[in-house]
Amino acid sequence: MKYIRAFLLSILGLRRYLQLVSSVYIACVEKGIWKKKYPELFYLDFIISKGNTCIDIGANLGYYSTRLARLVGPKGKVYAVEPIPLFGDIWIRNVKPERNPHVVLLPFALGKEKGLVQMGMPTKNGRLHHGMTKVASSADEQYVHLFDVQMQNPDDLFANIPALDFIKCDVEGYESEVFDNMKHTISRFRPLVQSELSGDQNRSHVIDFFISHNYTCAVLRNNSLVPISKEEAMILSQDFYFIPN
Repeated sequence: MKYIRAFLLSILGLRRYLQLVSSVYIACVEKGIWKKKYPELFYLDFIISKGNTCIDIGANLGYYSTRLARLVGPKGKVYAVEPIPLFGDIWIRNVKPERNPHVVLLPFALGKEKGLVQMGMPTKNGRLHHGMTKVASSADEQYVHLFDVQMQNPDDLFANIPALDFIKCDVEGYESEVFDNMKHTISRFRPLVQSELSGDQNRSHVIDFFISHNYTCAVLRNNSLVPISKEEAMILSQDFYFIPN
């Protein structure tokens, strides 16, 4: 599969390659394929209701946004946060906001202060990892593409939203920075939160953040959310859920 992807990338170029990969992925998910490989994506069906308001942080090419848009329906709202212009273009192609006006793309990175930051698309073991695009802060990371993007403070960005039921956040180890600057929004609405947490320090910080805000840490097991301790969370490799108490 690695060599097939490399071949497709070489003949299609990055934009057309990502368009192909994302459209095939979304089509397969809509047909119910990969439930075992991506259980969190399919679990949205049980935790999202019509009329809900959701935030998709790190929306990438629209994998979560497309499903959230369908689940909340036209009376709901989805705010998709994706700073990379190339990804945003493909997100628009996949999500089709002209047909789904209840879904909004916000082209920003999230952090403490407004301003310009650089994000990088990494390569590891000769393979492009577009889903691991992150704030380019590590000198040891190899990036094949760099992007200058605008950063916004999430509490400022979402200061005027009237409701919030669910947050999905996947920003490749930058989650602690996002949540630290989103504490007023989280305290105001107390949404259910799903997040991938890369890096031990980042993970520990985010878990402590939510415990201090009276949330329970849980993971998805056998299609149910199971509470776990911080010690157990530190050795697991999967998405985490933070449930308001």
